[in-house]
Amino acid sequence: MTGLTIFSKKTLKMLTLLSWCILAFMPKLAAVEMNELTTAELNGLHQCEKNFEYDIYFLGSNVGYLQRTIKWHKNTALPEAIVTSFSEVSYLWLDSTYQQKTTMQYSPLYKHFLTPGFSQKITGLKKRDMHAVIADNGLKSRVTLDTEISHYKVDHYPLYDIDTLGTQIRLNLLQGIQRFTLSRQASSRIDTYHFEVAGFEVIEHKKWGKLTTIKVIEVGEHESIVLWFSANHDHQLVKAELDMMFSPLVWLTNFSMQCEP
Repeated sequence: MTGLTIFSKKTLKMLTLLSWCILAFMPKLAAVEMNELTTAELNGLHQCEKNFEYDIYFLGSNVGYLQRTIKWHKNTALPEAIVTSFSEVSYLWLDSTYQQKTTMQYSPLYKHFLTPGFSQKITGLKKRDMHAVIADNGLKSRVTLDTEISHYKVDHYPLYDIDTLGTQIRLNLLQGIQRFTLSRQASSRIDTYHFEVAGFEVIEHKKWGKLTTIKVIEVGEHESIVLWFSANHDHQLVKAELDMMFSPLVWLTNFSMQCEP
């Protein structure tokens, strides 16, 4: 396998995995337990628009970027947000773009987030057009991949898209949960991740200097995934990597938040 092939596969994987917790859904909750909040209280906390920009590096060179915006709706039965993402990566003759739009909700009844549906479009070497509808409180999905339709079902963990999965990870960190399992609806399969908080680690950030971060690793099948979150930056993802040879690195470069009083 050549370095370019490794890069293309790992970059596409990173574009869909790096965003697990760049999805801020509220200000810091301190010791408040999310599963004790009422719908009205959640609506009050979620009225924020948040914007993120990330740079993607490969072999020391900046090869692309990821931009993401989260907008919460005020007048819905359940707390609901629309998340939009766009990314471009260019290395030699390998160009790829990634677009995703997600609807995500918090369920006070089930005490976790839900993904009613999402759409994704990738151009380049691994081009695809994907649309997913997830029902039965996250336990069933209908996926249209280009023109092929597939159905999936799980028994325990709700199916998330990558954006809602990120929101749930961040919630778990805010609640101090050290180990947790989450499932993601991929284009042609279901991926299950077993996360573990590895502790605090000081990293050097080009823009913000030394940051004390929370390091999260995947300890199951996807053990190459490593994520760093900064409590001083709204518990957002500030660094991500696939801990393998030729791994891309992803760094948060800009973050803004607009919340109503």
